[in-house]
Order: sequence, then C-alpha cells, then structure tokens
Amino acid sequence: MRVAIVHEQVDVRRGGAETSVVEMAGAIAARGVSVTVLFRGQRPGGLVRDNVMYEPLAAGGGGKLLQTYRFVQAATRACRGGAFDVVHAVTPVLCADVYQPRGGLYAEAIARSLAPEQSPLWRGLRRLGRRFNMRQRFLMRIERVLLTRRRERVWVAALSEYVRQQALSHAAVPPSRVRVVFNGVSGRPAGGPTGVRELRARLGIGPDSPLLLFVAHNFKLKGLGELLGALAAAGRDGAAHERASRAVLLVCGRDRAEPYEARARRLGLADRVRFVGPVEDLSAWYAAADALAHPTWYDPCSRVVLEALSSGLPAVTTRWNGAADVMEPGRHGEVLAEPDDTAALAAALERVLDPRVRAACRADAARLAGLVSMDRHAAELVALYEDVLAARRG
Repeated sequence: MRVAIVHEQVDVRRGGAETSVVEMAGAIAARGVSVTVLFRGQRPGGLVRDNVMYEPLAAGGGGKLLQTYRFVQAATRACRGGAFDVVHAVTPVLCADVYQPRGGLYAEAIARSLAPEQSPLWRGLRRLGRRFNMRQRFLMRIERVLLTRRRERVWVAALSEYVRQQALSHAAVPPSRVRVVFNGVSGRPAGGPTGVRELRARLGIGPDSPLLLFVAHNFKLKGLGELLGALAAAGRDGAAHERASRAVLLVCGRDRAEPYEARARRLGLADRVRFVGPVEDLSAWYAAADALAHPTWYDPCSRVVLEALSSGLPAVTTRWNGAADVMEPGRHGEVLAEPDDTAALAAALERVLDPRVRAACRADAARLAGLVSMDRHAAELVALYEDVLAARRG
C-alpha cells in the first residue's frame, strides 16, 4: 500500500501537530506501508527517515498565503496519476481520501480562539482581524469544499469524539464517513528517582512541595491566566485548599512569559511560579510533577495530556479538550466545564494534588499508555486505509 501524507510543515520544533505527523508517519511505515510525506520545502530531493520518504514541494517565496497556495497546488499535482493508493491529508487538499484535521475543523478552531477574550470589544476586533487572515480563509474554504462537495469520496479521521462532533455540526458530514481514530503519542521512558531529585533541586523546589506542570506554546489559549487566578484564589483560602495553596507551578513553553510573570507578581505568586522556557524532553518533568494543569480553551486532543496520563501523571483539563475522552475523573484527574470557573479550577487542583490520585493514575499508566499509543493510532489508520481501498473496489 502506497500512502501520501500531506502536511505543510514537518519541523517538530514548531509544535505538537508537526511532532504528531512525524511520529504517525513512522508508526504507519513500521506496519509495512510505503509512506511519503509531502511537505513545503525548497531543497530538492527527498530524505528517508524511519522508513518514511519526506518529499519537499517547492512553494517559492512571497507571503504565507502565496506559499500555502503553491504548496496545495503542488501537493495536488503530486497525488495525481495513481502515484499513491491513499492520500491522507492533514493540510486540506481536494484530492484527499482521508482528511485528518489535527487542529480540528477551522470553524471550531477560530470560534474557540476567540473564547479567552473577556472584553466584547477585543473579541470583536479579533474576529474582524480573522477576516483578513487570507491564508486561514483559503484553507478553510478548501476544507469546506472537501467536506461538502466531495463528501462521498473523503473519510474524516477524527482525533477525538469532540472533533467528530465538529465534523457533524460544522460540515454536516454523514456519520458513516467520520471515524474516531483517537490521537496517539509515542511513549517515552519515565525519569527515575535520581533525575526527579536533581530536577527539583535545580529548580529550588523541596521534595514535599506539591508541583504542578503547565506545558504549552500558546499560554492564553491553554488557560495559563485562568490557572494563575485559581492558584491565587487557593492561596486566599488555604484552609480549604491546603495542597493547592502551597503548590509550585512550572510553566514550560516558548510563548512570551513577561505578561504572565507580571500577573503572577500582582497576584502574590512570584515565588510559586517558575517559567523555564521550551523543554525538548518532558519525561523527567512528568516524573517530577504531582499533576498536570491544562485548563485549555481549545484542544482537539491534547498531546501533553496524553503524554502525562501515559506517564502516570493526573491532569486537570476541560471539556474543550478531546483528550478528556480517556479520563476517568477522580482517577486520572479532573475535567472542568469551563476554564474560567476560578472556584471550580482551584477545587480541582486541590483534589488532583491528593497523593492517592497520583497513585491511582500511576497504577493505571500501563493501560493508558496502550490506549493512547501511536502504534494503536497507526493500526487504526491502516485499517481505515484498507476500508477506503475496499470501498473504491466496490
């Protein structure tokens, strides 16, 4: 079976989507499938890595819209003529057999990106600004055409039930053409006790201090502001939030820290919040922490939550995160209705920092790791490819 995976970017330093595509391609190839990843790049000639052919498609110079337009056109040409049995599009292209919107559908992603704005004025201005994001509008139009005019051809591989509902509600895709292929992550070895002690010592965090981990590259969308507010609220009512009022928060990611450092100071949290920048390998951090805090406004199916759970680390997240599908509240953490419910978030942090919750999640880590593994994800995608080919044969 020859499969083309179409994704504009494959630089894993950019974020979770790129990392997932690279891991996914390798896991599919490991199942005996011939995989070619078509991506935007200027260097001629392909590169083979982990039995996957990475084929750059030149898109020339110019602005983002022009480069994306050229990439989509080049990918469409490359997929013509029977070169591939199945075209698996992550970036939407009209020749797709399988469409996997790893960022969710554009309509939902745009709507939820506006949700953190508390001011109606700022929300309106951001909504207006979205109208001038021509690259996003271009991709959104391709997605709409793909899911409406070509709905009898394409299958949607939804990362979660949340994304499945997006396809049904925003694009009215027939339920029979949407399959949940739950997101997966590649397992990493957990950090040992020595590494945990060294990491805490390096950060000046005592062994008895509850430690919360926050990982994101978009602090606003993932709820860092709301998290700081909840920690401050817990500190004001230490009797009811004994653990959360003492917790130290580690913030990992490459977003601008300065506005949140200033906010932490205003809230009296300066000595309890540490900004450590981007971290390439989070294994030791998952092992050192007592819980992951991810009160996101939007996540189709968060990689970081899946990695944490498979490492035995309980999480606090929201119903706007597809990763909540695999969470059993009280055993794996807490799922909130909204990220800006300060009292509920503070109470959830207190509950999830209970050592008994950490122990329960750790005891279930092996089962969770299998449930959210990239190998399982790849196997389900290959099964979908086979169904695509069977339907084509009639």
